[in-house]
Amino acid sequence: MTEYRVVYGPAEEPVTETIDADQIVEEDGIVTFFKNDEALMRVQKENIHNATELPIER
Repeated sequence: MTEYRVVYGPAEEPVTETIDADQIVEEDGIVTFFKNDEALMRVQKENIHNATELPIER
């Protein structure tokens, strides 16, 4: 498992979380963080400030 730092939310008050995930997948503009087969978090890609730093599978 790998820890990923995710920054998301409104630009004026972004939220930073650390997520333990083994896969990050984007489908239809929604990014889902998985640990095994469990979805831990879903966020619209447009709301993730550091999306370019994450290994998002398409």
